[in-house]
Amino acid sequence: MKKINLVSYAFVTFFSAAINGQDPHFSQYFASPLTLNPAMTGYFKGDYRLNTNFRQQWWGVGAPFTTNTFGFDTKLMQTKVNKNDVFAVGILGLIDQSQAGAFKSLNLSASVAYHKALDADAKNNIGIGFQFSYASRSININALDFATQFNGSGFDTGLPSYEIFGSQHRNYLDINTGILYTYKSDKTELYFGGSLYHTTRPNTSFLKNESFSLPMRYSFHAGSRFTVNENEDELFIGGLFMQQAEATEKNIGVAYGFNLKNDKRIYAGSWYRFDDAILPYLGIEFNDFKVGLSYDILNSSLKSFKPKNGSFELSLNLLVTKPVNNYTNYKGGRIF
Repeated sequence: MKKINLVSYAFVTFFSAAINGQDPHFSQYFASPLTLNPAMTGYFKGDYRLNTNFRQQWWGVGAPFTTNTFGFDTKLMQTKVNKNDVFAVGILGLIDQSQAGAFKSLNLSASVAYHKALDADAKNNIGIGFQFSYASRSININALDFATQFNGSGFDTGLPSYEIFGSQHRNYLDINTGILYTYKSDKTELYFGGSLYHTTRPNTSFLKNESFSLPMRYSFHAGSRFTVNENEDELFIGGLFMQQAEATEKNIGVAYGFNLKNDKRIYAGSWYRFDDAILPYLGIEFNDFKVGLSYDILNSSLKSFKPKNGSFELSLNLLVTKPVNNYTNYKGGRIF
């Protein structure tokens, strides 16, 4: 019965995610700025930024869910906008699949943001961003088991599912938006932002003669960075609240950055996702290249299914400043 319960649970979880369309999420949300808030576009020190994220979820419960992203953003017209302002554009690609590829999703997005300095020293800034997305989803019904195919001892795929699928592919356009406030001084940085995804509520249903509007996802995130001693070590504190339909995430954490000099730092910390998981984090940064590694240690009811049921996550982030243009070097900040 344990095996059957695991299969049933994995299917129910997958089918709910595929049909109801809840978004993938990252434990290292701070390392995936363009999936967190379109207003994060261009919020960094340097001329352009590249980042990628890889997440493997529930690898001990059936086939794992995997999510991959690639992001790029850069600042434009820096000699045209006001001295302390930033105009930026970015692109984002996200690939998500579950149940060994039975459900796949591809999102391609383009974002634009403007960060306006509110004082002469650019300590207080307000930014607003928009993101325009094209999404393509597909489902392989032959790779799925349905409740009506359970014969008492297992699933018989020869039995009818009684589900009426209109199409195994669904494409749609979407618009996301966000706002970000930041305060920066030599040794302190504070930020607070909010975002709203899926403002167009696109239809994502695969079922014939039925529609399902993708629920809007809204989030609020805040945090701070403090330089704490003469060695210029750094303390980071952050939090996130996010909701989509009935799914709610509350996340808070802290990390400490040890300055090793020569443009090298080591980070250690942990986040806590309420009623779900503890998220230990390790990172290393050298010459504007940063690697982050985290693992979800579940403390919810899911941990009873199998010991290896957490989620592994890797993030890579590269900041580049042109050697002949230091104009943008001091502009922007570090969310962590």
